[in-house]
Amino acid sequence: MTFISSLIPAGARRSLAIAGAACITLAACAGAGQKPSGDDPLLLASRWELTSWTGHQLPQATNGKPVILNFVREKERGRVSGRAGCNQFAAPYSVRAPGQLTITEAVTTRMACPQQAQQFEADFLEQLMAVNHYRIAGSQLEMQAIDGQTLVFQARDKPSADAKIKFIYVAPQKAPCSAGVMQTTCFQIRERKEDPWQLWYGDINGFAFTPGHDYRLRILEEQIANPPADASSVKWTLDLVVEQGIAAPSK
Repeated sequence: MTFISSLIPAGARRSLAIAGAACITLAACAGAGQKPSGDDPLLLASRWELTSWTGHQLPQATNGKPVILNFVREKERGRVSGRAGCNQFAAPYSVRAPGQLTITEAVTTRMACPQQAQQFEADFLEQLMAVNHYRIAGSQLEMQAIDGQTLVFQARDKPSADAKIKFIYVAPQKAPCSAGVMQTTCFQIRERKEDPWQLWYGDINGFAFTPGHDYRLRILEEQIANPPADASSVKWTLDLVVEQGIAAPSK
């Protein structure tokens, strides 16, 4: 199996002009070097899916992969991660004051993607680092950048804090399986490379599977109270694509 993912800086192409403009904005410069004022529970309560961006066509129209942000607190530090249209990414963030947000240098996986998706992703990550203000109204998050552009996100379900982190491998092909009386196909998964493949009869929320690709995923596992009859009592949600590669031809 040949993997084509690695962590690399995603902000190398950010221009000095934008960085300078950030310091012209008083609110942005006031937050530099200061301790963040805290966090916004509403920002942390949901995952956020990009639904519009000034002057841009979103990737859903081309490759079916929505752009997702997930804000978390880890050891008193803020981290935002998710999918940027092609790759997974992660970046530090801080809430400087109510309605004032700073997102700094992101790192991404590096997967082979169409040129259009790669360009969108580079522009999006650059725009995130230009974000200065935000507001949440109901289930909608609006971010405003120092250049006046606006990114709008819609709230999506977020796994609970009690969810367990698991790492699994996913085979490049699904296998026939039975779900009650219905014949279907299921993921083949394992936790270690030396383990035999096992059928996973449920879904993996947020995971866009491409046949012919090997995956290693970081998932969040939650127990479901009182699941419907014949339904799984366990829910899996994708947290991160750790590795992805084109599967080696079968011998």
